[in-house]
Amino acid sequence: MEETALEQFMPYIVILNAAIVSVVLFVGGRALVRKHALTAGAPDRRQNVAEFIVNFFVSKARSMGDRDVVLKVAPFLATCFLFILVSNLMGMLPIPIVNNPPTAYFSVTLALAICAVGGTLVLSGVFNGFLGAIKHLFWPNPLQLISEFTDVLSLSLRLFGNIGGEHMTLVLVTSSVAVGIPLVLHVLGLIPAFVQALVFTLLTASFIAGVTHRHEEHEAARQEAAVKAADDETAPIAVEGDVTTA
Repeated sequence: MEETALEQFMPYIVILNAAIVSVVLFVGGRALVRKHALTAGAPDRRQNVAEFIVNFFVSKARSMGDRDVVLKVAPFLATCFLFILVSNLMGMLPIPIVNNPPTAYFSVTLALAICAVGGTLVLSGVFNGFLGAIKHLFWPNPLQLISEFTDVLSLSLRLFGNIGGEHMTLVLVTSSVAVGIPLVLHVLGLIPAFVQALVFTLLTASFIAGVTHRHEEHEAARQEAAVKAADDETAPIAVEGDVTTA
């Protein structure tokens, strides 16, 4: 009866735990970057942690394009990684109800995958315009639209399969063995918790890189045209045998 009641309220528990993850990330982010926490002098431990996290995602975004790309892509990637990582780690907590990681349920991983692929389409519209975003769905082949759905399924099923399977194994072993093996599984669970968050984020970054690549090609062509126009304006003009400079 107790298990039935728990399963009955599981959707609310998942929503509650996802909200807890959001609050933890918000409070932790505010604590790392609060007023007077960061300084241009010798950094303390808190500033080192904040700069390490920021630099990792900024470096990933910088490889995709210019400063405009970094400002839009880096926060998106950081949100994906940190939310998934903290959600995965909730399964390690020795607290009933709270130790149900949101990412162990397919509805949550599906929502995250939709946000990742949908965010990529939004960024495509920001960088390439509305028509560029539409073109992204049908180029380089008309079946590109189908690949967007397969990307959603791939991201969601990979994350759900690894974290959900690991959480189910931990629950079954804990219910059979009180001490010893569950502790080992908790320690080993740190590996997939980090790896799956990283894999999800890197795959999302690869999707975004595909749309920013076209943005960079457009910007390069525009700059080349601007340079060519400037060269034409300053080119020498021959006037009745004399050469003058415009």
